[in-house]
Amino acid sequence: MHNNSFPIHPPKAHTPKPRRHQSNTQAAARKWATFIYVGKETTFIINTFRRTDLIIAFRTVNTIRKALTRNTQTTDKYTRSGVYKLTCPDCKKAYVGQTGRNFTIRFQEHIHAFKNNSHSSKYAKHLIEENHTLDSIQNTMQVLQYQNKWAHINTYERFHIYAEYIKGNHLNDKHTIFQNKHFDTLLKTPQ
Repeated sequence: MHNNSFPIHPPKAHTPKPRRHQSNTQAAARKWATFIYVGKETTFIINTFRRTDLIIAFRTVNTIRKALTRNTQTTDKYTRSGVYKLTCPDCKKAYVGQTGRNFTIRFQEHIHAFKNNSHSSKYAKHLIEENHTLDSIQNTMQVLQYQNKWAHINTYERFHIYAEYIKGNHLNDKHTIFQNKHFDTLLKTPQ
């Protein structure tokens, strides 16, 4: 065996080094703090805590579990804001409007105008004058565009009003509708 470079004497068993244990009072005094890195602010906060007894660790919100599991909680589409269309259940004429609040609140305002026989809403005015029925938000309101930026929301509203005008079934004021070559191109209507 010696010729094959095997040692004649077996090697000594490896004895692990004794681990240094902190006393229970030291271990209890140190606490963990986890941070999600979001930028320079996180670095500043972490550097502030380095001089304390906190043990700092990072964590992420992008986990495999989150990527693999489906989010079953869905938000109601009427809790957002943007451009909407109200369609009369009887004659299918449509009113296009916009709101910066959620769609439910705006729909309630149309219902209030209808119940109080008010002409503050073009849609309610149509229902009252034509003796048409009022239906639920799910059967009446269609969300056309979710939007929060006011510069864009006006353009979306004008486009959808113009589209209903081209179809011939709009309830919006006629003085707000202007010929628009860009909208014609998007709608592919003959000139």
